[in-house]
Amino acid sequence: MESELLALRLEVEQLRTVIARMIQVGPVHEVDAGKGYRLKLGEDEDGPVLSPWYPHPETGKTSIPLKVGQIVGAMNPTGDPRQGLLFRGGYSDAHASPNDDMDANVFEDAGVRITVAGGGLVITANGHVTVNASSVSLGGEGGKQVARIGDRVRVASGSSAGLWPIVEGSSVVSAVD
Repeated sequence: MESELLALRLEVEQLRTVIARMIQVGPVHEVDAGKGYRLKLGEDEDGPVLSPWYPHPETGKTSIPLKVGQIVGAMNPTGDPRQGLLFRGGYSDAHASPNDDMDANVFEDAGVRITVAGGGLVITANGHVTVNASSVSLGGEGGKQVARIGDRVRVASGSSAGLWPIVEGSSVVSAVD
């Protein structure tokens, strides 16, 4: 009877340990492109207590790396952090929401802000924007062709009738064939 009680006690302690390790929350402390992320789970006399390396939490065909200090959670279904996965947590003082409009979807990172709201799309970039596509329509499908400096246009009548090059264009928009 005593050995059975001892076995049950041991099993309860093991279950407590597994449950305590199943979900952990903390800020990202280390980032490595190959290894993934380590979380800061606390502090002790030796410094930060870090999780093992977790893989990147994205799925599909997106890549939005976590930032140091960003709050995330770790789910370890078996209690073993080596088999765990990360999920994005909430915002913090170090990583505030880029958006206070609950009717808008906003992505903001690396000097670019994309806002989708009210049927519109706004892209704001601190640098250059490049669109690579086989066809681009500005203002809707079926618009008129756009010409560039150096392209030749036909003037149908008047004293300037003939084929003439365009000599001025936009200082903001440019295009490559």
